[in-house]
Amino acid sequence: MRTKPPDQERALITRRDPKRPYGAKITFQLLHSASIGELENVTFLLESGTIATIQPARSASWEGCKRFQVTLEGFSTATAAEYEGLRFAQALLLSAISLNFGLRLNYHAQEPAVVFERFRSEGATMWGEGVAGWSQPIALAELVGACTHPVLDRTLILSMELYCAAFLEPNERARFVTVVSALEPLAKQESLGTEVSEFVDGVVFALEKAEGIQDGIRSSLNGRLKQLRVESVRQALFRLSNTWFPQRVDVRHRIDRAYALRSELLHEGTLLDPDIDIATETAQIANILRAIYEQASGRSFRVPTEV
Repeated sequence: MRTKPPDQERALITRRDPKRPYGAKITFQLLHSASIGELENVTFLLESGTIATIQPARSASWEGCKRFQVTLEGFSTATAAEYEGLRFAQALLLSAISLNFGLRLNYHAQEPAVVFERFRSEGATMWGEGVAGWSQPIALAELVGACTHPVLDRTLILSMELYCAAFLEPNERARFVTVVSALEPLAKQESLGTEVSEFVDGVVFALEKAEGIQDGIRSSLNGRLKQLRVESVRQALFRLSNTWFPQRVDVRHRIDRAYALRSELLHEGTLLDPDIDIATETAQIANILRAIYEQASGRSFRVPTEV
């Protein structure tokens, strides 16, 4: 963790002091650079003392999105660089949700940030290849402000990542499935209690003694039976609704309906009711998710949530 004041940190970084040899890079995609106030080749200062630079990154024309890379400098250890990279990736997601635009993080490993040594040469490189948006002051204020948040629960970050990426998806059905799927990381399944667990143990024991069942099927049934010890995702989502939106039965119904429609779409390949408006269903769950993120992060979003 940093112990020096921000101005001293920046002095160490800018004079390429070997005490700060590490950096972190985060790559992300947007439909339009206007969403982040046309922040291209811009360097700005974070409150921690870190220096951040946003630059265009290589992207293929068929991707349909613009790719950017954020470089954070500098850190005394690779661990610190990785943590601050994760925190900045989280800040990107919070800013996208606050300003209401789509964003996709690009991974190169298990974490969104790639740690690098600042003083190691990368060699010579080259590449080539009316949208509504936000002004640079607003986009920067969101990013810099969001960078002050500690890293949130990883399941919450995953949920935000799915949510933001969904709005870069031009296919309405894929966008709906992804937005509804962003609910699942938030639904932590709890145990159904001792009585249920004991009942399941009895059924599992009976399964083990049963004859004539193929080993593969027996193993599959065993795993499915053990899952009965905890509540289903649907039940967990009901609790989620009651936690974030007490006394709002209508929100619970919206979540349940969207989850049922997603299951129908995935298992049938289509919605049985042709009159259902997928875009409307997506917008309703998106509003619910934004309200959850606002509460969980403790940050007031610039584009108001409407639930």
